[in-house]
Amino acid sequence: MKKLFMAALLGGASLLCLGSCEQKSRVDELKEFVEKVQEEGSSYTEKQWEEVNDEFSKLLDKLNEYEDMTPEELQEVAKLQGEFAAKAFKEQAGKAMEKAGAVLDGFMQGLTNDNDEEEESE
Repeated sequence: MKKLFMAALLGGASLLCLGSCEQKSRVDELKEFVEKVQEEGSSYTEKQWEEVNDEFSKLLDKLNEYEDMTPEELQEVAKLQGEFAAKAFKEQAGKAMEKAGAVLDGFMQGLTNDNDEEEESE
């Protein structure tokens, strides 16, 4: 009975160690966040982008509180910042270009309509 109890105790301890020994990096939360934004960002509204930018800033602030980050962690954070910035710029600039295109189309249509009206009145 003692042997069975000890075996169960050792087995339980092993499982606990395996679960906690795989320690997550301090950067993992930021990495998961950036990956999510890369996957879903193209469908975000302007309001969602504002919320995402706020959350990203909070995650960076949290990481900046650590004074003992390794060079590898700092490099990973810099890489993730670049990936996030590129995605945000791509999505937001693309939507701005769409709006600008619509404005330009309206402008051109206004110009051509004015020319058509002038020709008709002559």
